[in-house]
Amino acid sequence: MKRQPKPIKEKLPISVTNREGKTTVRKYIDRRFVRMNEVRGKTIAYVELYTSKQDSHSLTLRFTDKTRLALAISPGFTINAEYYKTEGLADPTVLKRWPEIRSEQLP
Repeated sequence: MKRQPKPIKEKLPISVTNREGKTTVRKYIDRRFVRMNEVRGKTIAYVELYTSKQDSHSLTLRFTDKTRLALAISPGFTINAEYYKTEGLADPTVLKRWPEIRSEQLP
């Protein structure tokens, strides 16, 4: 027996999707998602967060093929990091939560 989809109670927000090479940008009224498919399928060796009191903050994903994806971050940020597993439509199971990470501030 086929599973019946649940009826959608609210209308989904309208989005505008643009592609730039393999990168996809989905824009909604008050948010934006950027998918960087250039790194799809690569295996991550490690993730590194760098923050300093100057104006330099970045998040770098290092892949096993020795390539990197570096994301520069503007000053004044807070990161809440969670590592979780999703199984179907159920709520995700959090495997690990890290303490909140705030950018370094000048004195």
